[in-house]
Amino acid sequence: MNELLRLLNLRIDLAVEARDLVRGATGQEIPGVEERVEQMEHIKINTINIINEMGAQQMGRPIGIYVTIQSPPLKINDPYVRDEIIKAMEKSLHTLSQNMLKPGDTVLLVGLGNWRATPDALGPKFIEYSPITRHYHQEAPQALVEGMRPVCGIAPGVLGITGLETFEIIKGIVDRLKPALVIAVDSLAAQNVERIGTTIQMSNTGIQPGAGIGNLRQSLTYEGLGVPVIAIGCPTIVNAGIIADQAIKKFCFHSGAMYNENKAIDSIKDVLSFFGGSLGVTPTEIDEIIENTSRIIAMGVAKSLFPGISEEQLELYAT
Repeated sequence: MNELLRLLNLRIDLAVEARDLVRGATGQEIPGVEERVEQMEHIKINTINIINEMGAQQMGRPIGIYVTIQSPPLKINDPYVRDEIIKAMEKSLHTLSQNMLKPGDTVLLVGLGNWRATPDALGPKFIEYSPITRHYHQEAPQALVEGMRPVCGIAPGVLGITGLETFEIIKGIVDRLKPALVIAVDSLAAQNVERIGTTIQMSNTGIQPGAGIGNLRQSLTYEGLGVPVIAIGCPTIVNAGIIADQAIKKFCFHSGAMYNENKAIDSIKDVLSFFGGSLGVTPTEIDEIIENTSRIIAMGVAKSLFPGISEEQLELYAT
């Protein structure tokens, strides 16, 4: 798998998948990495804490906390699962923000991705369903529910549409508004089809747009923006090369054939050469997955930013 990821120029977006890849068949703990697993009625929560440089090098990602909420019914919009995920997100976001927010602090929401491509539209949809309140504080404070902080949001699009790097746009806004926190939402790439629409990852280490599909852009991090960045994402796509490799391995296992990694990779590269070596696969129900997941993430974030305010009231301030 490591060699295939390198040849396809792919980065592992999900911390749980990076952990599994590093552990391999041994199942041993990774030095510098702590993990806690919580099983609830409908969901499982994995909290991976990379505590030092040794763990960061092993995992291939920065020191910080990565929370993964896993629930297969997420993509079918089960109301009981939805409520449980929102409560888990609210609790986890308080942990990730480490109580850095004070009442009245401004928060900037960023919806990354391309609104013209459904699998990449999670971020823009998240902004659409999020309560936006900063302009009320300036123009009509009497229209706000007591306790609502200033929240603003932007879906900056992608370089191919705007001609602007996402980092340039967000950096300009941050320098002007000086928010206390940035929360960025983006579609992720998975290394397993079972994770599409069933997993939400949150971390306090920032985000690198386009990393999962090998289209690296400048990272949105504390080091680059000067403010803390919480990243949230859900897998919506898997590279075709990953699916092909998994299918070949499964065929070899069931048929008793010998798996040859080099020949398998050469065959996959040959088939994908028509697409420049990279082809993304997403399910036919991706529209419903994006719609359901963006609404759930928006409400989970909203409940963490506006504690004590009901969902019905929060929905009134959505864009």
